[in-house]
Amino acid sequence: MVSGVNRVSLGVQAFQEEMLKGCGRAHGLKEVDEAIEIIVRSCNVENWSIDLIASLPGQTLEMWEESLRRAIDARPAHVSVYDLQVEKGTKFAKMYTPGEHPLPSEKQSAEFYSMASKALSGAGFNHYEISSYCKTGYQCKHNSTYWDNKSFYGFGLGATSFLNALRFPRPKKLKDYEGYIQSLESGTVTCFGEKNSDLNAGDMAMDVVMLALRTAKGLDLKSFGEAFGSSSVMSLLDVYKPHVETGHVLWLDEQRRNVTIGDAVSFIRLSDPDGFLLSNELISLAFCALG
Repeated sequence: MVSGVNRVSLGVQAFQEEMLKGCGRAHGLKEVDEAIEIIVRSCNVENWSIDLIASLPGQTLEMWEESLRRAIDARPAHVSVYDLQVEKGTKFAKMYTPGEHPLPSEKQSAEFYSMASKALSGAGFNHYEISSYCKTGYQCKHNSTYWDNKSFYGFGLGATSFLNALRFPRPKKLKDYEGYIQSLESGTVTCFGEKNSDLNAGDMAMDVVMLALRTAKGLDLKSFGEAFGSSSVMSLLDVYKPHVETGHVLWLDEQRRNVTIGDAVSFIRLSDPDGFLLSNELISLAFCALG
């Protein structure tokens, strides 16, 4: 495109009017169809993505199946599937309690996730990260930078940067941000603020594990061992051994083939969809093992 934009992401969220109204979206299906028409036919954008949200109030498996089907029929290069998170202190949290009607139960949410994995994989999408699916060659480079633990800059209110293994935020309020910029320009503070003192190997190791286990690539144990020591690798193998037996965690060799307990392990990843569904619990085990 003339302006240099090379990717477009549409926050569709659902393909039912009642779902969109229920989650407070300003757009309807008419606007969704118009946006897709502009992107695909008017601008000829190939690299575009659709975002969907599962576990919305009153959502049924039939509704979710329709949203997945219509997303696939639109033929995007990428689909992101997020589970609704009800954050404390928000308007949504005052209206709904997770796991209670009209929000779907945990079992239903798990069914939504499994349905998405099966439908999108069956349509030729690669499930390359817990919430992300893409056609070959269309992984989101922006997000992959996060998951690969590479450096990036963030600009603006509340933006976070990651440089030299250090993650640091910008102020969220305009007045504070303006003061921060003035101090930065005068040299009284650095872009890192006062966060350098928080940096330690344990935090870095847990960061690497958390991000890597979100992906289908998983954790490269050779690189991890070189950075954090062989004892950290052994701790992870020990804590995940029972979950390899249940099929929630996969051990892979150098050719990324499944191996059993007792064989040489080069990579650890979570299984799809069962392991991904328990990602929070499984990643927490790594934190305990490395802490």
